[in-house]
Amino acid sequence: MNRRTHPTSNAQQRISNFLYAEDSLSGAIPERFVEFCRQSIEGIRGDLLYTNPVLSPDLTGTEFDGAEATTLELGAFDDERLVPLEPISSSKPVVAVDTSTIKLGELADGALCAVRGALVILEDKRYRYVRYGPLVFSIGYNKLAASQEFAALGLPPFTGEPNVDSLLKRIRNVLERWLQFNASSSIAGGFILLDGSLTAGTPDNPSKDLERILETARRGGSAVIAISKKTKLRINNQSLTELLENQSDPCILEVDEQVTDQFPPYPVRFLGRVFVGKLARAGFPFRIDVDREISMPDTMKGFRELAGTDIVDQGYPETLRMAHILSTFTASDVLAMQAFAAARYGVQLLPKLALRRSLFGPFGTAWEAWH
Repeated sequence: MNRRTHPTSNAQQRISNFLYAEDSLSGAIPERFVEFCRQSIEGIRGDLLYTNPVLSPDLTGTEFDGAEATTLELGAFDDERLVPLEPISSSKPVVAVDTSTIKLGELADGALCAVRGALVILEDKRYRYVRYGPLVFSIGYNKLAASQEFAALGLPPFTGEPNVDSLLKRIRNVLERWLQFNASSSIAGGFILLDGSLTAGTPDNPSKDLERILETARRGGSAVIAISKKTKLRINNQSLTELLENQSDPCILEVDEQVTDQFPPYPVRFLGRVFVGKLARAGFPFRIDVDREISMPDTMKGFRELAGTDIVDQGYPETLRMAHILSTFTASDVLAMQAFAAARYGVQLLPKLALRRSLFGPFGTAWEAWH
């Protein structure tokens, strides 16, 4: 299954037109990724697929910023370090990228999965989007096969014992970085919003991929901003974002030096300057990373322009919110992809045995809903 674009009703036209002409983003997903999906699902032709009768939300993608669970020592909180955020209206384009993965069912030696991505752009006061996928593929537990599949995607071999969640996370990251690079190449003088952080340097998230995205954006005069819904960085057993919990007005707090000084320079690298920010009055606070190569005055101006250009209801940019919604799978999507696998590849659908429900009846269903 390849990239799909969706027609919209007149009522939705203001926020969901096509992002660009049909061919202008055609290189966002390399052919080798599509071929990987095609070959992997071809290899399970006629296999049994054990589906979960209770369709659960996507729990494979992390909502955290990629940081290790670390307690920091930032010293006493100083109100003088807070910078008020006064929105400035601008005509700069804003583009946001997000991806999502889901398991469609279990195989004898792995799982059948799907990935989807979305790009949303705000330009000339109009929101438009392109969806990529869903792309259906299978992944297995065989270490040699996993390494060969990763090599086909241009990734280093998988170390350790493969498991579906780890493999799925890597594949999602591959698609997400390709879409982010395409976004950084497609606009000039704007804002590129990412879900997560600008921290990289792990096998799942190599630094070179993010460095290429940042460098491409700089050449086009654009700023890369990453927003984390959750962070594992903690201060005295409180989340980093709780520094602004009692602040109601829009504001920015730089914590970059205090954070980065407590981490070794390698292998994990902070490619963005770290802030805690509220982009709207009474909004939620978020960890926000901005490309480290952008000067501090330009960074603060960028915050003001972003808050005055995009809708930041509850403190979260609307472009990034829409990218998340458009990339997320629904129960109907899951059923359609399972039917596609059965019709095209002869996969035989069988309901997965709910062992806890069989043993404990209604007292065993709570756990099943989350696993």
